[in-house]
Amino acid sequence: MGNSLDELGPSSATGALRWSEERFRLLVESVSDYAIYLLDVSGRVESWNPGAQRLKGYRPDEIIGQHYSVFYTAPDRADRLPDRLLATAREQGRTRHSGWRVRKDGTRFWADAVITALFDDDGQHTGFAKVTRDMTEAHLATEARERALEERQQAVQRLEELDRWRRDFVSMIAHDLQTPIVGINGFLDLVLAGQIPDDELPDVHERLRSNARSMQELVDNLRAYTLLQEGRVEFRPQQLPLADFTAQLLADMAPVLREHTTRVDVPDDLRISIDRQALERILRNLLGNAARHTPPGTTVSIRAHRQGPTVIVEVHDDGPGIPDDLLERMFERFERGSSGGTGLGLAIARQLVELHDGAIEVISEPGAGAVFRLRLPDTDRSRDAHPEDSAR
Repeated sequence: MGNSLDELGPSSATGALRWSEERFRLLVESVSDYAIYLLDVSGRVESWNPGAQRLKGYRPDEIIGQHYSVFYTAPDRADRLPDRLLATAREQGRTRHSGWRVRKDGTRFWADAVITALFDDDGQHTGFAKVTRDMTEAHLATEARERALEERQQAVQRLEELDRWRRDFVSMIAHDLQTPIVGINGFLDLVLAGQIPDDELPDVHERLRSNARSMQELVDNLRAYTLLQEGRVEFRPQQLPLADFTAQLLADMAPVLREHTTRVDVPDDLRISIDRQALERILRNLLGNAARHTPPGTTVSIRAHRQGPTVIVEVHDDGPGIPDDLLERMFERFERGSSGGTGLGLAIARQLVELHDGAIEVISEPGAGAVFRLRLPDTDRSRDAHPEDSAR
């Protein structure tokens, strides 16, 4: 007559083994926080505890016999991660891995899993035991802490950049204000002391005006740059006849360009819808930049033409050109080049152009002059070309 487990009890060797196996089975089946199951040597599921069903969503009859790779994401399967983990466990005895896993319903959870290779008494490989725990909350908390740390580091970097900007700003202001102020004070002292001959007074007056213009340019650029950074610039587009506009601008800038030849190549009928003050500031900065960086006697010209719904405006000079190492930095704030200036004019020009949904570029080769090219959309022309858009 056969003996029951209770009859055998833990006192005999056979009973002890069966008793231990039964207690282990009951333990595994009672665990609900961990997925504990067996795989055969090829990775197919052989057993399935309630914790596995709760975590992964499969009933035993749905998953037993299926390859365990079904729990992995498509990229991990394509990368053959499930096979590599089994190979590592077989070679090293066990392996541990954390990553995203997929439930039956397609949702994902962050798993911390241990795979242990199983061998019989003769050392033959019989399969694997796999224990998986859901660590999604802990993983998301870690990611949140890492994001918060990264955001704090970025905030510190922004503060450091702001501090560098402040130092550069103060240094630039001190330098650019000092030069014209010293010049004005020096000339005024000579004039008031009567030490300037009458025939030299016109030249001194022009120098005083030049220094005053430099100070005014600095103040204007600082104010414009501050307004742009604070987003407090309002545009009022209007139809501008470019030929008349550019001719008047060059006349107004005659004192700045007095040592240069100026030309205008703009069709008389070319018009564009744009904010007048913005376009004037853009071109003033480009023309002033050309005057500073080209020697006396060279030519500075404005050219414009239409290209579909876009108006191309170019400021040309035939000066020495721009070095290659400076071309990429031309529109950065405080980039002053070798001939001074406020270091803000081109940065302001770029911002104003981009706020009009346009683009600006510079083309230059050493010894061949420079071209600053604006591409400005003509909003009125665009609406005329697509009347259905304007009706929306």
